[in-house]
Amino acid sequence: MHFRTPKLLVMNIKVPLLLSVLICQIYLLSAQEKPKFSSQVMLMTKERNPEKNVLALRSIISSMKLDTVHNMEQIDILHGEVALSFLRSSNLIKFEYYIGRIKNKFNQTSYLNMAAESLFKKGVQLSYANFLAERTVKLYDAYKDNILARPTDFPAEDWDRFMRMAAYPYYETYAITLHASGKTEQALFYEEKALKNVKPEDISQSSWELRMELLSKLGEQDKLFNMLLARARLGKLTAKMKTLLEDLTVRKIGNPSDASHFLDSIERDGRSNTEKELLKKMMTNTPAPDFTMLNLKGNKVALKDLRGKIVLLDFWATWCAPCIASMPAMEKASRAHPEVVFLFVATMEPGEDSAVRINSYVKKNGFPMNVLIDSPVKNTQEFQIAKAYNVTGIPSKVLIDKKGQLKFFTAGFKSESELTSELDAMIAIVETQR
Repeated sequence: MHFRTPKLLVMNIKVPLLLSVLICQIYLLSAQEKPKFSSQVMLMTKERNPEKNVLALRSIISSMKLDTVHNMEQIDILHGEVALSFLRSSNLIKFEYYIGRIKNKFNQTSYLNMAAESLFKKGVQLSYANFLAERTVKLYDAYKDNILARPTDFPAEDWDRFMRMAAYPYYETYAITLHASGKTEQALFYEEKALKNVKPEDISQSSWELRMELLSKLGEQDKLFNMLLARARLGKLTAKMKTLLEDLTVRKIGNPSDASHFLDSIERDGRSNTEKELLKKMMTNTPAPDFTMLNLKGNKVALKDLRGKIVLLDFWATWCAPCIASMPAMEKASRAHPEVVFLFVATMEPGEDSAVRINSYVKKNGFPMNVLIDSPVKNTQEFQIAKAYNVTGIPSKVLIDKKGQLKFFTAGFKSESELTSELDAMIAIVETQR
């Protein structure tokens, strides 16, 4: 899920902690400087010429009068961005030089982890990716329990929370690179460490599948069965998980028919649990804020004209990776529920060319349909409809019943199967209510 700071858009826990660091560090600047600094950083992340980023680093430090004492965190971010741009151009010597110029260890581990993930995802220099992931973990382990490592202006409570959060992506990146290197036992050890203090609902589907694959390779049948059974009871099995659980269940029970009946009952419980979870989140008798927005054809669409129909709003943006990842599930849901009006609200799209960008994305991908354009609030970093619905991060889903009452608000994206189950349950609940 993406969260919004002034012109800087930040992902949540599963992404390298760099971006969480950015939230904190940017708020150390004055109100006037925040948008300027964050927008400059965004430009650096998009720049593909590392030498231009070196010039940008010097220009930002000079123009904003940043000094190494009071603005060390911001300078760390700039050095980190330059380091990543050299990594993208395969200049490892300069990458190492600029990584070495990052003073704060927490910032350094964030950038090291991002670098390792970047290389692994591209499928290049995998041994170096493993080396960087190992460095990340060793550096993190060296300072995570050291009270002297905490910056003096960083509240102890926030520091402890960040340290716990960091364990997930840091250990998991190392586990992934170890797995790719064929070191399965070591990979499982670090994957277990990654998941140790994370709530099940905060663990991504890819993490569950990595653990499943590692357990399967090591022949840990009982652990694997129990993990999959727990996911089934929560109604959060992927197709791959379901197939494997079916096979394990047949092996344990022996009779395929009995195994099928057993799993059917578990899945029914899972759907029931999903509905119970949703009922806890239900926002009863909250009038949905009215709106009128333009669609891509320039026609007005007003909520009041949709009274008598169930309406689902999906707040998304072309730059938001989780939003884009959720689109296949949204497309399936829209086909499965023709009785529901799906409206895709393009929001938090910066720049005057936002409409062109949105149009281009929709034409290229053929989905989403029924796209509405959220308008920025003048002289602010906010957008009108997102603000009215209190949307602070995307993707976010809002379900409105036939009477115009806001019933559900959910945020983030973990997997296609979880989103599909959640939408099915939400719609079923709203359809049965009078």
